[in-house]
Amino acid sequence: MTGLLLANALFFAIGAGLLPLLRIAPDRIALLERLPLAYPIGVAATGIIAAHLALIDVPLGLVELVVLAAVILFLGLRRVRGASTSYRLLLAEPLWGRLVGAGALAIALVLLAQAWTTYEIRPLLEWDGWAIWGTKSRALYEFGGATGPVFTSDVYLPLQHPLLLPSLDAIDFRAMGTYDPTLVHVQLALLAFGFLLGFVSLLRDRVPLALVGASALAVVSAEPVLKQLSTSLADVPLAFFVALGLVGAGRWLASGERWALVAGTLFLGAAALTKSEGLFFALAALLALAPFAWSKRLELGLATGAVVAIVLPWRLFVSLRDLPLVEYRFRDAVSPGYLSDHADRVGPAVGGLGGELFSGEWGLLVPLFIAAVAAAVLARHYALAGFAVLWTALAFGGLVLVYWISTIPIDLALVWSGNRTIVTVVVGAAALAPLLAGAAWERRATRAEAAGTR
Repeated sequence: MTGLLLANALFFAIGAGLLPLLRIAPDRIALLERLPLAYPIGVAATGIIAAHLALIDVPLGLVELVVLAAVILFLGLRRVRGASTSYRLLLAEPLWGRLVGAGALAIALVLLAQAWTTYEIRPLLEWDGWAIWGTKSRALYEFGGATGPVFTSDVYLPLQHPLLLPSLDAIDFRAMGTYDPTLVHVQLALLAFGFLLGFVSLLRDRVPLALVGASALAVVSAEPVLKQLSTSLADVPLAFFVALGLVGAGRWLASGERWALVAGTLFLGAAALTKSEGLFFALAALLALAPFAWSKRLELGLATGAVVAIVLPWRLFVSLRDLPLVEYRFRDAVSPGYLSDHADRVGPAVGGLGGELFSGEWGLLVPLFIAAVAAAVLARHYALAGFAVLWTALAFGGLVLVYWISTIPIDLALVWSGNRTIVTVVVGAAALAPLLAGAAWERRATRAEAAGTR
């Protein structure tokens, strides 16, 4: 446990150095305000670096991690400006609202603490958990890179899932000094904690704490989240990265703050290296921004280029080695003949995924998102509402398309993965809900202030 916690402390140090380097926190006050964002930023950045190094058989161990953290932290602190900007909460909130928000966040932390105690003694049981993700993480730990048969032989299918999560696990194993498929589950609890930190940090000065706390608690307490996270599959980590990326992008759209887009882009890049469908979710977010951020298309283009650059080494690795993806072929998605011949799969895919989307297991997450969109529309924040709705539609439609072109019988495919693939759609949409509701709250507060000055 000491080694695992030390590795995560170094992730935090890397993130703390990246905050000023990426201009997310350019001065001392901003660094203090956004310091909780350092841990999820550090996890995402370290995972990206480690995944790329694995492609050339360069392991990232504890010694290398210490050096990397020291260099980034040193360079980052040198970039911090002494002159500070004045920061303030943009929305007035009554005391009861802050108490409600703090209470909800405290309950969410209690749930994560309980998950921690469970995860640290939970064996690696699920088939995909050990056959795909566990096998890859152990191979990276034992052999140092991704050029061995585990990553290139069709015996170990599916091969096309990227390496961010196994790379993080391999770092933990090296820090612990042994392969421990049980204790490494604590890393998953820490990922959930990182999501909570990033979520609050990205929203706390634009959205009332009551909305932030209630939304965070709703996500963490939803039955599929911590339950599926414990299986060591990549679906919930993917959802966390996508959700943070959406919040950062949504904040940039609403406020024009470039630092929020930079943070969001990093998280979307990490999502693209977490699962094969992560690239689709990330590009769907950037595409959903385009109609509403045309005046800022240069910044959006740079963000899109950064995500592509992050995932490009992995895509080249897959292409050069001709690694197969047996479940479906992307070229079938643009084949009218193939789509027509398999059109009978569309109805069951929409029905099955729609049933998962509106499942009672998600509690009030979906209704709260719908209500938040309606509130944003009524407050005339059309761009933010449009971005949220368009991303959700693209994400859901993309999943339907994957099941449409899949070679697995549709009923079996939905039973195997329907409840997992929908996680990113639900958590991503739910993460945008407080930003949408906060925009409506802000307009209401502005109107009240204007009326009071008359």
